[in-house]
Amino acid sequence: MKKSNLGAVVISAGYSSRMKELKPLLKFGEYTAIETVINTFRTSGIDNIIVVVGYRDNEIIEVLKNSGVKCVKNEDYSKGMYSSIVSGMEALDDKISGFFMLPVDIPLVKSQTIKILKSKYLQCDKGIIYPSFNGEIGHPPIIDCKYKPIIVSSDRSGGLKKVLEKYNEDSAKVPVFDKSILMDMDTQEDYKNLTEYFNFSAPTVEECYCILDLYGVPYNIIRHCVEVSKVSLKILYKLNENGYNFNKNVIQASALLHDLARSKKNHAEAGAKILEELGYKHVGKVISTHMDIEVDENGLITENEILYLADKLVKEDKYVELYHRFSEYSLKFDSNIEALKKMQKRFKEAEKIEKKIRNVVGEILPDIIERFN
Repeated sequence: MKKSNLGAVVISAGYSSRMKELKPLLKFGEYTAIETVINTFRTSGIDNIIVVVGYRDNEIIEVLKNSGVKCVKNEDYSKGMYSSIVSGMEALDDKISGFFMLPVDIPLVKSQTIKILKSKYLQCDKGIIYPSFNGEIGHPPIIDCKYKPIIVSSDRSGGLKKVLEKYNEDSAKVPVFDKSILMDMDTQEDYKNLTEYFNFSAPTVEECYCILDLYGVPYNIIRHCVEVSKVSLKILYKLNENGYNFNKNVIQASALLHDLARSKKNHAEAGAKILEELGYKHVGKVISTHMDIEVDENGLITENEILYLADKLVKEDKYVELYHRFSEYSLKFDSNIEALKKMQKRFKEAEKIEKKIRNVVGEILPDIIERFN
């Protein structure tokens, strides 16, 4: 049984020459990149953190002076990243059994990703654990401390990747739902892309499909979710044209993932719980009411109402008008009074939402859907 005392080595010593600004101190919200990385490890239960500094080390040390991490200066930082990796490993506590290796260039790795990798490391017999997104390996790997002497004594040609490739039989790839494991920031364009990703507020479309795939959602359900997403966005665009300011990313992700747990009992709540565990609490809240909802007829239209209505307007993977769906269900549940009452309640709530939208945009839903086709 492996010990759970993992550490982290964060490389923050380079020149940032292509960026033209010091990468560790670039901001993501209220925190710098180096603080963001440290916060992620701390949130994930990793407290033994070594930050390797070099170029403009005093500025980074000043930012981290109250963080509780150990800053180690690599006097040979001009020789490249490998020398900083060695400096970081040598500073690790002897009690550490393994460590994450992460350059500050890749600052937005999610806490959930760190937890998934840690769990895999503790459960399997492999000494090197890599995260992968859609089959592509990214950062940070976990490296067992048995490899410290090998890495330190290497001739350093080809970098750490080349050294670890010799031990592929002792490695495992762990699929994660986190595109940021592949997103570094060498240039201003990279930083712009990372900032947009940071502000996205929801899993990207690519991450949504990855989540659906890894949770084994059947293709017919995915097709339904895709159509619900299209209908949701058509309603969103029209409402935003009329004074609302809905976040497209949240609505799109909520629609694509609303039937994530379709095979489970109370699948709306089950799906919401999964999304919350993945770090997308707001998207989970939108998903949680897509089966049953209480509509305030006099209130503002909500994200939850858009998804709820769009789901009722899609039969399998085709848009249908609301009264057609209700007619079908009335026939289907004609002999089941309780089920029929539940369906009547659901469609009454959908009609309330439909009316609220019509009052705002001055058009009926079929016309809105048709115009955006």
